[in-house]
Amino acid sequence: MRTGTIIAETSDLTIGYKTSGRTNPLLEHLTLTARRGELVALIGRNGTGKSTLLRTMVALQQPLSGIVRISGNDIFTSDRSLLPKVVSFASTEPFAVHNIKVREVVALGRFPYTNWIGTLTSADELSVNEALQATGLLPLSDRNIDAISDGEKQRVLIARSLAQDTELLIMDEPTAYLDLPSRYSIVSLLKKLTREKGKCVIYSTHDLDTAINEADKIWLMSEKGVAEGAPEDLMLSRTIARAFESPLLSFSQTSGSFSFIRKSRGSVTLDATGSLRKLTERALHRCGYKTGQDSAIRIIAVETDGRMEWTLLFENRTECYNSIYELVGHLPVED
Repeated sequence: MRTGTIIAETSDLTIGYKTSGRTNPLLEHLTLTARRGELVALIGRNGTGKSTLLRTMVALQQPLSGIVRISGNDIFTSDRSLLPKVVSFASTEPFAVHNIKVREVVALGRFPYTNWIGTLTSADELSVNEALQATGLLPLSDRNIDAISDGEKQRVLIARSLAQDTELLIMDEPTAYLDLPSRYSIVSLLKKLTREKGKCVIYSTHDLDTAINEADKIWLMSEKGVAEGAPEDLMLSRTIARAFESPLLSFSQTSGSFSFIRKSRGSVTLDATGSLRKLTERALHRCGYKTGQDSAIRIIAVETDGRMEWTLLFENRTECYNSIYELVGHLPVED
């Protein structure tokens, strides 16, 4: 996929805090880029400074040193009043507005353009309607913000950012506290904005699966700095594995997923095909069994007329089961 010109970049950036006259850097010498039409996922362990980086990139926090540029302009030396017209920011802080309609919350995104009393023009109203339409919120536009779900509230925040009409959207944990379908729905919406509207979206997340599967670029934050690249680049270099692996976890370089390191309970010869084989093998691995050839334990899995059956052969035993749950509960442990 071809992306556009650079919209956001950092140069030799150091982020952190100043407390009691002392400087406390979190990360130093960060040089990162994000382009128009690109979905960038910021991932990393807790406490590495993800929120600090994002807040610094929207000038809510001063850098200790270095430069942040948006559309080529240094945000800390340019006219700060112009910033809301080039970047919007949404965080995971509790929703601060109540007893207000969804449409009215989205309309708050027009604040950089309204007059001193906040009156919306016809152009502002059009931007609000387009934002509601793009996020699928038109049917809820007259609903009270307190009467919608958490996932819908996240969409409202995205719609507010869209109404702000900036090329760059920065979001801190937009999928936090959401269930699996809602998480994928939000990330799908963010990706749609990059494809159809040419926006650049940078968002932080703890959801590695959606980041690896959907992001165009990953910024992987660790105590050593931030590595950037396509998800597959960071998988091939084992950068993701090194950042998250522990004595309890291992990372699959090919599937891009983590799994627990389990004590081996033996090996199994599995005769099966298709999805029946894949899911049986998955259950066996989850329970600590390896699949291979010439094992003393053999399993034959077949499907006949929609009915599935697993036959276990071990020593002089031949037993049949109608579910994987029953099968794994009766597997012997090899000596």
